[in-house]
Amino acid sequence: MKRVAFAVVGLALVAGVVVLRDTGGSDGLPSAPPPPTKLKPYASDQLLVPGPQTRPNVPAGVRADPGNHRLRLSWTGDAPAYEVRWAGGVKLVTRPGTQLNGLDNDRPVDVEIRAVDEFGQRSQPAKATASPQADRTEYTYADRFDASDEPDLQRWRLSKRTDCARATSGDGEDAKRLIISSSCGTRAVTLRSRTPFVRTDGESRLAVETDAPGTGGKLLLDLVPGPVSVQGEPVPPNTVRATVSTDNSGNSIVELTPDGTAVKAIPPAVPGVSVLWEIALTAGGTKVLRNGEVVATSPFVPQWREATALIGVAALAGDRIRAGIDLVGYRTAKADVPSTGPTPQVRVDGPAATSAQPIPDVTAGQLRIAMIPSRESPPLTSIKVNGIAVPLRPAVEGTPWKPGAEYPAVADLPREAFTDNVNVQLETQERIQVTHTDVELTGSKPVPQRQPGTPLVDARPTLADPVPEMLDASGQPVENGAAFNRGRVVLEVRIAALDASVAGLAGFEVRLDGNHIATVPTTADGPSAAGRWRISLNATALSAGAHAIEVKAFSTDSEVHPETGYVPFLLKP
Repeated sequence: MKRVAFAVVGLALVAGVVVLRDTGGSDGLPSAPPPPTKLKPYASDQLLVPGPQTRPNVPAGVRADPGNHRLRLSWTGDAPAYEVRWAGGVKLVTRPGTQLNGLDNDRPVDVEIRAVDEFGQRSQPAKATASPQADRTEYTYADRFDASDEPDLQRWRLSKRTDCARATSGDGEDAKRLIISSSCGTRAVTLRSRTPFVRTDGESRLAVETDAPGTGGKLLLDLVPGPVSVQGEPVPPNTVRATVSTDNSGNSIVELTPDGTAVKAIPPAVPGVSVLWEIALTAGGTKVLRNGEVVATSPFVPQWREATALIGVAALAGDRIRAGIDLVGYRTAKADVPSTGPTPQVRVDGPAATSAQPIPDVTAGQLRIAMIPSRESPPLTSIKVNGIAVPLRPAVEGTPWKPGAEYPAVADLPREAFTDNVNVQLETQERIQVTHTDVELTGSKPVPQRQPGTPLVDARPTLADPVPEMLDASGQPVENGAAFNRGRVVLEVRIAALDASVAGLAGFEVRLDGNHIATVPTTADGPSAAGRWRISLNATALSAGAHAIEVKAFSTDSEVHPETGYVPFLLKP
């Protein structure tokens, strides 16, 4: 909320910076100067600004747990940030734990971890050495996504409602894993397995190892008894869905549909560290496990034998997503990946493609479509595909057709639609929103496909927002909107982040009513990343009434944009 408030107050300033940055050098206007990466201390006469004190304690209890191409690191300590160094690089984190990805299995990795205080002072290092190890768990079907051109389109499809997401190989430290990156906001982006999930008479499991959800995000794991590609609301009948969400404090919440009950509190996940989530189907019900521990149960026992496995990620607050997936595995009956051909382009109720070339060796085709009706009406039971009328049926029997609810459906394609362009017409007078389409073509000569590319959302660390708050002379907050006495007041600045890796903090500037009154550097031994600072302000000479504090944080990386926080306050007459 503080970022939104500042954006409104400083709209003209922000807009002006954007204009200069976007047009500099192209129309004679000067470019905006780069932000500073090194700050000099400054304090006006009415301020008392804190400075570095004793160095932080060495992190204790360092543990390195090996995984496939990665190491999970954990330790104990109460520093605001930590610096992690290894042969592959260095990063700053704000929680006592992190994960190093993209490593070579069976090759020792030396790691040093230093506590970092709010002024950038470092402790002596805590050290650990460990070797990543291949995952030896037996699955009837598994993909560990460690090729250089993931995903394998013979195995996977990425379903999204607009062109706002990608599934690609990881880059940099995220190498040897699948990255789903999205700017789709709160709508789920779904990785669909083309290999059916086939239950056994005993226990069957879907396993997904991922660092999703991030802060303010959501992870959806679905087993749907039908050819569904997207994860919407309501959940299709007889579908098992596990929803894992993370609130803004990092707490994890698990919900199990249908009829699920949480059985234990879930510790907050360490940002960027992979967790093994499993849905287990047994003769006595359904359960969700986190790293082998049961966290939710349901008495629901599916009557279906086969399902589609869907893995989705979404943001809770419209943010961008970058989620790593290390493993998707089945412990089920044996099932084969269906053969696949080229993926055609689909047009819905638009102008027909100028040309539609036949695709050879196709033996069958299926159109999957998701729709939202705008009002009460009979369900749509047929559509035209390349001019041919074909029946349309619900992807899952019993799915309701009702206003505002997503309705997944499926149609078998005629031979005339085995082309590189598929035109779909709904042929109805009702207002129906089509939210997703995809086509599955089965060929007698399978075409292996890969999808190289770069993630839509990069992994560059960012600064956390500075959060300023005004306190009274004793360091206590006042009631919302109350005025302060015209004596000494305290400005508290907090910078904290739940990201897996954060940018180095060079320090911050403070302005009072637009006037520069303080600069606090935070690079005593190197950049800090987080902390809490209290600045004492003598307000005796200030006029009664409204005032405003602006705090602007700068990074040691010139390519990282500064972040600004804003707080108004009142002084009594």
